[in-house]
Amino acid sequence: MNQQPSSKTFIHSFARLHRLRTRLDTDGTLIILGKLGHIYQYDDHRLAVLILSPIDRGRYWSATRGRLSSLGFTIVQNGDCEGVAIFSSSDPEQARAAIRAAGVKRKRQLSPAQINRQISWLRASAGRAL
Repeated sequence: MNQQPSSKTFIHSFARLHRLRTRLDTDGTLIILGKLGHIYQYDDHRLAVLILSPIDRGRYWSATRGRLSSLGFTIVQNGDCEGVAIFSSSDPEQARAAIRAAGVKRKRQLSPAQINRQISWLRASAGRAL
């Protein structure tokens, strides 16, 4: 199921705002992938977080479901070890909780001093084998 360009810009803007990476899923859906699940667009104005807890974390979904429900998420799928919760991308607390629940890593953000240090290191090591 391919999404329309307007929906791609919605998930892209959410990812850019929170410094997250997007990728295409096997079915062509644009997602934000994490270690414990992923975030995807549910409809035109809301996002959803899919939690797939691994075998060694059997109770992760039940604990996460309670925390997400208390923050105002709507649970739309509820399985034994997996589920889906809908949230508003404009609510910063819900967005932070969804990113954390799915185990999404943020893009690294370097300071100007770190960038200059890395550039000088690369210039100094130019031509030498690593």
